[in-house]
Amino acid sequence: MRRAIPQRAEFERWCSEKLRNADTDQFRHVNNAAMASLFEAGRMELFGDPTVAPLLAGAHPAVVRLAIDFHRELFYPGEVAIGTRVARGGSRSVEIAQGLFDAQGCVASAEATCVFLASDTPGATTISEELRHRLTATGEAA
Repeated sequence: MRRAIPQRAEFERWCSEKLRNADTDQFRHVNNAAMASLFEAGRMELFGDPTVAPLLAGAHPAVVRLAIDFHRELFYPGEVAIGTRVARGGSRSVEIAQGLFDAQGCVASAEATCVFLASDTPGATTISEELRHRLTATGEAA
């Protein structure tokens, strides 16, 4: 069952990416793998935010689940905006909702579950309450 197509207003954090010819297939569609990379850019914008990155304290987010719904075709050339929000924050993971938008609206949406790994311990590590709060806070000041 397909989920509702997200709207721009559902997302607080944004980044933009220019589409590249290398992102296309022989029909000039931006291919699915390229779209997955565009979503990754949005997630990295979240974790690289200057108010978030210092709170990671050596933990690194790793995607353990990624689901993408493709709503319509996307063509080169162009630019896209990637909207990102944390839908749920847990003690060792977060669920991230994203939308990929061109000038006409939402092209694809994604849900990713990211766990936090520490280089000095095996498996998922617990994140601080401050980091969880920062990730789940809404608005640009988040």
